[in-house]
Amino acid sequence: MQITLHAATEVVRELLDQIDPDTGELPTEYEQARAIVATKSVAVTAYILETERHSGHLKEYAKELLARAKTEDRITEFLRRYLCEHMATLGVTKITDERGLFGATRYPNRDKSIDVFDAAQIPADYLREIPAKYEPDKILIGKAIDAGFEVPGARRVERDRLTIR
Repeated sequence: MQITLHAATEVVRELLDQIDPDTGELPTEYEQARAIVATKSVAVTAYILETERHSGHLKEYAKELLARAKTEDRITEFLRRYLCEHMATLGVTKITDERGLFGATRYPNRDKSIDVFDAAQIPADYLREIPAKYEPDKILIGKAIDAGFEVPGARRVERDRLTIR
């Protein structure tokens, strides 16, 4: 039967309660029980070190996996742009595989956004205050451009959207 550190410590405590009050003499089993506690303590210490090392390795591995995932995301984004650009060049809006299990659809000029190519040129009326700094308010700029106003330093940009199913 395996004895745990907790159980071995309890045995030592019980033996300490059996000290002869007159002589101060310890029970004969005390040294053996204390040696078991020492051995178990060393084993627990070794296990702690092992789990700390293992945890460190797992954390490093997790960092590596996260870096790989970020690389895969960059590759995927590049391939999306690549496919979309070539579909646009050919005027293709939809492709599917022979079995119809997957495909891609390009929606020309569907996504609209504001490209602030020179924030220094944006008039103060089109800036919003962010604690201790100003930055272009793309929503306000977009409304102004849609209403027919020219906003120095900004323009409406239309991009194709590609969905993969």
